[in-house]
Amino acid sequence: MRKNSRARVAPVPPPLDALERHRDHHFRRVRHRRISGERAALGFIEEVGFCAAFTAGMGVPCLREAIEGMREPPVPEHIQHDRAIMMTWNIKDTLPARKLVYYGKVMGGRPGFIARGLLAAFLRLRAEPRGYRALYERGTLSHCAKLVMDSLTRRGAAETKALKLGAGYAQAKKRGEFDRAMKELQEKFLALKVEEHYDPFTYVWDTMEHRWGEALREARTLTRSEAAYRIVRQYFEIAGFGSERAVARLLAIDPALVDGAARRLERERRLRRAMRVEGLIGAHSILGDLTD
Repeated sequence: MRKNSRARVAPVPPPLDALERHRDHHFRRVRHRRISGERAALGFIEEVGFCAAFTAGMGVPCLREAIEGMREPPVPEHIQHDRAIMMTWNIKDTLPARKLVYYGKVMGGRPGFIARGLLAAFLRLRAEPRGYRALYERGTLSHCAKLVMDSLTRRGAAETKALKLGAGYAQAKKRGEFDRAMKELQEKFLALKVEEHYDPFTYVWDTMEHRWGEALREARTLTRSEAAYRIVRQYFEIAGFGSERAVARLLAIDPALVDGAARRLERERRLRRAMRVEGLIGAHSILGDLTD
């Protein structure tokens, strides 16, 4: 019996070096594509959709890395003399202040940026549509975080000291609990920093509802599966490859939603799944264009 000469040949995964070169280009980890200023930084964030601010090596683009134009630049002993760190520090103030991007602890508990075009998708997946009280009633919001939200909702934007006093956490021994609550509120997209004052140094906080109300309203028009699809598609188009489990963990998305998005991308021939790449542990999904 003659074999079918047109039988489909299984795709061969590209070598790890080729995958990393894809990231070098899109993460701007090359000198000729590095970020030179605020306008270029905004274009970069809009192009990649979301990125870390200071922390490289997370599997997503990093603004500081893109300013340096190299992979995982070392952290200097005196960061105030590092051009890329100081430029990132300034940009995290200027662009969010004009509501051109979102900034907060949203990826792996580390500070990062989200482009306006993808913010609604993140909010649909990670913001409770019924508000913080619903989270508190379910036992998924700490008491301190709830008191901070009560204060912000009642009084409006406030400095850190005023929030500590309003929530009853001004004592030094309660600082750790308060800091954890503020991190929790950022990760749940309930509150965010909107200003930094330097004399004396302090943050000003506000609620997502007040600051990004239009994005929250847009989020309510999306299904969870569509929101996940937009984020996962953007991830693989920019990063080129990754472990779906790691993507779900890093971006705090339900693994079932990541799986559904990856299946849809696979049907569209945008993604090749369960591939083994020499030098990487476990199965990875790879952008379809890189395997053709």
